[in-house]
Amino acid sequence: MTIPAFTDIDRNNVGNVLGQVVAVVNSGSIGGPTGGAGPAGPAGPSTGAQGPTGPTGTVIGPTGAAVLGPQGPAGATGPAGPDGVTGASPTGPGGAQGPVGPAGGPTGVAGPAGQGPTGDVGPTGTVPGPAGPTGIVGPVTPGATGHTGPTGSGAGFLFVPPTSDPHAVGYVWNNSGVLTVSAG
Repeated sequence: MTIPAFTDIDRNNVGNVLGQVVAVVNSGSIGGPTGGAGPAGPAGPSTGAQGPTGPTGTVIGPTGAAVLGPQGPAGATGPAGPDGVTGASPTGPGGAQGPVGPAGGPTGVAGPAGQGPTGDVGPTGTVPGPAGPTGIVGPVTPGATGHTGPTGSGAGFLFVPPTSDPHAVGYVWNNSGVLTVSAG
């Protein structure tokens, strides 16, 4: 059986390829034909060499049990020792004087001004004061268009519209020859 050579094998197919390799190895079909049998080797000695002597064994007997004698009686209490020397306890030096406390607090807030009675009204001056500034001109809001008057009966009535925008809603004016209704 021949196994094809793989240069880029799919990882999912590795098991199948290895199975083929094992089958070929187990069948014995790898390599060339088996060669002839070689000549027989010389006969070995009938008796082998004597092995080395094993180590000498050591046998140690068990350790004997330790036997303790009974405890002796307690000794007599010795006499009390002499009193020790009284230690010296001199008074320590005085502590340092503490710092002087801060000065008094800041000056308090001034009280409110007194509420005396209102004085009499002085006499009216004779010189008038200066005139105040002119007020802002208000927006011009045209009034509603009046009712149309009665139509004249004479032939001498002639309507001439203004030539500039009157800026009043619904008014007609002449815009370079074109009658135009003002939007305001």
